[in-house]
Amino acid sequence: MSKVDLGPNLMYNQLRKFISVVDELRDVGLQQYINLPRIAVLGSQSAGKSSVLESIVGLDFLPRGDGVVTRRPLELRLNHVSEDIKPYGIFPEEIPGRKFTNFHEVRDNINGLTDKLCGTNKNIVDKPIVLQIYSHTCPDLTLIDLPGITRIAIAD
Repeated sequence: MSKVDLGPNLMYNQLRKFISVVDELRDVGLQQYINLPRIAVLGSQSAGKSSVLESIVGLDFLPRGDGVVTRRPLELRLNHVSEDIKPYGIFPEEIPGRKFTNFHEVRDNINGLTDKLCGTNKNIVDKPIVLQIYSHTCPDLTLIDLPGITRIAIAD
């Protein structure tokens, strides 16, 4: 039997389909029964996890500040698109039907969705914010930004 050359376009399309299927399986709750692949970014508080993610995505959109900033996991579903499409983000679960091309608004919405569930203190919850980003600057990949590990207990 001869080896079939799938070519880069066919391989790319198959990879994109696979990532989408895994995301859909996670959305319907299959993660509680079987382990689905995921890449999570974790480390100490203020260690630069969000900066690494922004470098991978190629856009500036994550909240910044002192102390604990990431208080909800952020599931980034990255979708590589052609250069003629202006980059945009959507929050399909929490702000359905809205498309954000201004990534300062994306940052503001991440902060707002965090405060809505966690409050304005330093509470941390495990319910993720799902953000889908469509851009020519990012690879097809799903990443999860986790709250930083703190070594000293803080109030709330």
